[in-house]
Amino acid sequence: MQIPLDSWLPLEDTRITPEGRWESGVRFGHSSEWFSGHFDECPLVPGVALLALAVEMVKRQGREQGRFLEVSGFSRVRFKRFVFPDEQLHISVAAMPPGSEAELDFHMTCHGDTVAQGVMKAREEVSCG
Repeated sequence: MQIPLDSWLPLEDTRITPEGRWESGVRFGHSSEWFSGHFDECPLVPGVALLALAVEMVKRQGREQGRFLEVSGFSRVRFKRFVFPDEQLHISVAAMPPGSEAELDFHMTCHGDTVAQGVMKAREEVSCG
């Protein structure tokens, strides 16, 4: 299923690796709203945008599997490198196993360097209807 490009969370070419991880490319263009007011002289992608990408990967994973997945928190998050406009990022998120809760690791790189990494606490929401 092809999901349209989101200007806030521009995940591209989402795929599943042979190991079962979810991966995607990401590029924030110069006109991205994330840069508005975030260091006009030297625009940087805010850390919250990077975390939002990881959450969106989990939600997309759920939609593809017919599950409603949510992220309830983060742990062991480390930001290692700045991200500037038009740099190509690579994001990798562990697959949600069967069951209602799990801790999923995520890792982001740019030009082979670690940008951010950590763990998300994910859970499957059960609909009442």
